[in-house]
Amino acid sequence: MARGTPRRPRSWLEDFPRRVRLEAAARAAYPGLRYRRRQRASGPVDIYQYVQAVPGYEDRRVTVEFDRRAWWAPRIYVDGPSGVDASPHRYADRGRTRLCVWHPGDPDDRTWVPEDGLLVLFGMIAEHLFKEAWWREHGEWLGEEYPHDELTKDHAPTAPSRRGRP
Repeated sequence: MARGTPRRPRSWLEDFPRRVRLEAAARAAYPGLRYRRRQRASGPVDIYQYVQAVPGYEDRRVTVEFDRRAWWAPRIYVDGPSGVDASPHRYADRGRTRLCVWHPGDPDDRTWVPEDGLLVLFGMIAEHLFKEAWWREHGEWLGEEYPHDELTKDHAPTAPSRRGRP
């Protein structure tokens, strides 16, 4: 590399000591948490899998995938109901059910960034799953929500926010 050429920032997934710090609380709270890396044609994908308790409702198996090209924007998949009757915030993605936990235009304090750590992300997922189960039972979404259309369902991840450092 030539002198003065900026280095490509390493994501938290490529920085092992940093990744261990960001995983630590999640590993303590979720002893069954599993991690693996999978090579796809598009590049490596880091995958976390765990079982999420949903108070008052059925537990859910969760898979969180971080594509190395968009390491700040996890794709969150979950088992259970699918389709329009399952939740207004789920949709099909390559034959799996994907969650829409936040809107791409949300401010920093309403989304997840790596510095928050995985436990915060898992907490956001737990809250979302509870809201879905409540919605299925009562027909009411707890809290604010954005309507979904084709533009928001297939949104491309935007660059990391000010809080989200590489």
